[in-house]
Amino acid sequence: MGFVCPACGGAEQGRTYTVPDHEYGLPRAGRYSQCAGCETLSQYPMPSFEELAACYPDTYHSFHNRTLSVRARNAIRLKRLRSMVSADDGAVLDYGCGDGSFLVEAANSLPQQFFGYEIASQYEERRMAGGRVVIIRGVPQDLLRLLPPCQLITMNHVIEHLPSPIETITHLVQRLTPGGRLEGQTPAADSLERDLFGKRWSGFHAPRHTVVFSRLGLTRLLERAGLSDVAVAGGFNPAGIAVSVATLRQKADAPGLVRRSGIPWLFCLAIATGVYPIGLRSGRPGIVNFSARN
Repeated sequence: MGFVCPACGGAEQGRTYTVPDHEYGLPRAGRYSQCAGCETLSQYPMPSFEELAACYPDTYHSFHNRTLSVRARNAIRLKRLRSMVSADDGAVLDYGCGDGSFLVEAANSLPQQFFGYEIASQYEERRMAGGRVVIIRGVPQDLLRLLPPCQLITMNHVIEHLPSPIETITHLVQRLTPGGRLEGQTPAADSLERDLFGKRWSGFHAPRHTVVFSRLGLTRLLERAGLSDVAVAGGFNPAGIAVSVATLRQKADAPGLVRRSGIPWLFCLAIATGVYPIGLRSGRPGIVNFSARN
């Protein structure tokens, strides 16, 4: 089968890029093709589920969500979530919930029933926060079998990991209540940061990011899934820029390792926090928040 853009569905293939793993030093590289229409980047050919699963080491950062930067980002997420939910309009799903720590924080301050989901080869159901948080691990069908109608589905740095985002989003939309929202945060392929850092740009996160959306491509994906009132705007996540800064000491075409701890990491975070407004003011931010309604 020939190239098909996972974002807009276009069939015209543009430039190609081979990007090493600059964060965990794995030998597998990501091979990306750029859509000539919307400029979204996607791995082509798309790796299998088994190939992708092997790219997440036990030290992967989202498996250990207790750092200061993660807690600060969770506070921003929680503030955004509060503005999007109401008391009696359905559950809230965090698709790609990691260890569920964000959902426990949310359940401590909001009255909704919360669900979290992570892909896994074996089914597991776990209840936290007195049963108000239900974590489901397994295949997507396991989630859909148990998930009630949702007023909000949130995807924080998840949509770029999906091998078939249109299929996943379409299934999730079927669980949204009328007027319900899908929202999240993701890197933007058409960003100033990507121009500055090239293959060292953290938005590639190769080989784990399967699709790196442009703002246009993300808009078209959500519209193709049947959503409306699509909004894409700059988001705050200095850790992304910090990773890019940390990789500047590496060779662009060789694997490398970034340690998200210690004084060097704090130095990179400080630089990132200062640099972040530049991308935002340029109109081409490296991280975007997105939302859309059913």
